[in-house]
Amino acid sequence: MLFKKIAAVRFTAGLLLVSTLIVPALAVTGTVDSGDSPLRVRSEASTESKVLARLDHGTQVEVLSTAENGWYQIVCDNITGYVSSDYLVVDGTESAVSAVAAVDPAAAAEDAAQAAAAAEAPAPAAAEPRYGKVTTGSLNIRSGAGTDYEKVGSLKAGKVVTILGEVNGWYQIESGYVSADYVAIVDAAEAARSSKGQEIADFALQYVGYPYVYGGSSPKGFDCSGFTRYVYSQFGYSINRTASNQLDNGTAVSMSELQPGDLVFFKKAGTGSKRASHVGIYIGGNQFVHASTARVGVIVSNMSDAYYTSGFVGGRRLA
Repeated sequence: MLFKKIAAVRFTAGLLLVSTLIVPALAVTGTVDSGDSPLRVRSEASTESKVLARLDHGTQVEVLSTAENGWYQIVCDNITGYVSSDYLVVDGTESAVSAVAAVDPAAAAEDAAQAAAAAEAPAPAAAEPRYGKVTTGSLNIRSGAGTDYEKVGSLKAGKVVTILGEVNGWYQIESGYVSADYVAIVDAAEAARSSKGQEIADFALQYVGYPYVYGGSSPKGFDCSGFTRYVYSQFGYSINRTASNQLDNGTAVSMSELQPGDLVFFKKAGTGSKRASHVGIYIGGNQFVHASTARVGVIVSNMSDAYYTSGFVGGRRLA
């Protein structure tokens, strides 16, 4: 705050100094060539800087130096500033025919007061990011806000994205646009949880095609619970070894509540008193990845397949 006040005071003093500064006469002169419009004298070599004065066509000035980007530093009637080189003829033959339009002291004081107030004003708070979760099985990402635009990708159900903007019922995300009809707004806490679950699901998918080995719990070979235990251990989670016992890990979720990264459990007929005989990791889009059998190894299956629909006994969420 102290720095801002000092900066504001210096800015005010600088404006007062500009209005009183006397610059010695120089040999290099220039003549304003601006037609019917006055030439603006600015405090810096930029069109974004403050206008100190306006010079009529034909006004003669003294040129102090050549600035970058096509600007001259000049002095005229005790006002030092910058003008565009496009409207100044250096060492021209035209005579000076009019006087400088001086800076209005009252306007300069008002501008200084506004600058001081702006320096003390708190910076606006950054907008909180918005998050959305995909609610449909597969949501197309388009290059623009409409179905007429090219499809550039897709998102599975449960995927959480950061919303950058909204146009005519479409959300802009990092990779394009998605229909807002199939995205539910979620808070930051749920977004963080879903993001971790998606990370776990994506990690698990890299083992598709790896072999099934009964009792295995490493990339050399997995059984179903060995696979889930291995994947979760890579994220710092320690879970039980068997499918039945993994039902005690995490918190229960129903089939309709499943999110990527959740454990999904099934019980095959004839497995006796076991609470579950098989387990996998939900990846979204009504699919899960699991170490299936010695014949197929680690694969992705649909939850809607008859065996898994009838044999589903629950889901558990750890992340």
